[in-house]
Amino acid sequence: MDNYQLKIFCTVTRSQSFSKAAKLLHMSQPAVSTQIKNLEEYYEGQLFERTPHGVILTKAGEVFYSYAERILDLYDEMEQQLEGVLQRKSHQIIVGASTTIGNVSLPCSIYLFKEEYPEVSIRLEIANSDEVLRKVMANEVDIAVIEGYHESPELNAIPVTSDELVLIVPQHSQDEGSIPLEKFLKKPLILREDGSGTRKILAAALTQRGHSINDLNVITEMTTIDAIKSAVEAGLGEAIVPRLAVRKEAYLGSLKVLTIQGMDMPLDFNIIYPVHKSLSTAAKRFIRFLSDPEERYLC
Repeated sequence: MDNYQLKIFCTVTRSQSFSKAAKLLHMSQPAVSTQIKNLEEYYEGQLFERTPHGVILTKAGEVFYSYAERILDLYDEMEQQLEGVLQRKSHQIIVGASTTIGNVSLPCSIYLFKEEYPEVSIRLEIANSDEVLRKVMANEVDIAVIEGYHESPELNAIPVTSDELVLIVPQHSQDEGSIPLEKFLKKPLILREDGSGTRKILAAALTQRGHSINDLNVITEMTTIDAIKSAVEAGLGEAIVPRLAVRKEAYLGSLKVLTIQGMDMPLDFNIIYPVHKSLSTAAKRFIRFLSDPEERYLC
């Protein structure tokens, strides 16, 4: 049993639903169910009663919940006390981030975190997913936030938020809503560079439909979301980007956001760091700040 299992249990308890808890935690419902089942098997007793309207705690579950909350509170208190006793001098966190979330969401999140913890200094280093992953493995950053899940026994991955890839077109485009895949393949596309998470997800989605990146009508490649958005607004081409990256433009109407029929492109963002890395209290606080299902501060 670990703290993450306790957080899952408490989230299910408060939401009274496995599916709602899964959405809050950015996990699949089977994964949440498995964690609860593991707890029930460990203690050899039922913690939740399943009803047509959701789940409620059993008597054993009520006891477990009261202690789980206290354990999580004590854990936070212990970290704060240890920080004072050890008199850690460094309050700096170096955060790596892939291009989209690094440019769009994290600057605002860092600002909000600094309001709560002004003594902590955060340095944000933005690059494509492959380069950020390299920095994590080389210990050049403390933690990183990137798109996609990297199944590696050397890395911890904590879900932060979910998104999807969409097609952006100029405001004057005649296209609306969604377009057929055959039409998309003929579009003049501005593509992200090799090593970007967006490109990998697009490539995987095309493979599922029997196509590849080579089947696209790529007119150029660019390494930043801002450059791509400016180029599309100017009518130079169209592009596949995370929906998160074009919220403002879609609201203002400077770009149109489309989907491609039959080609879902879900995108998950995760905090990653080496399994055996000893994180500072400041880094742990920042991880909780971004990932806690009830206090998520991802802008």
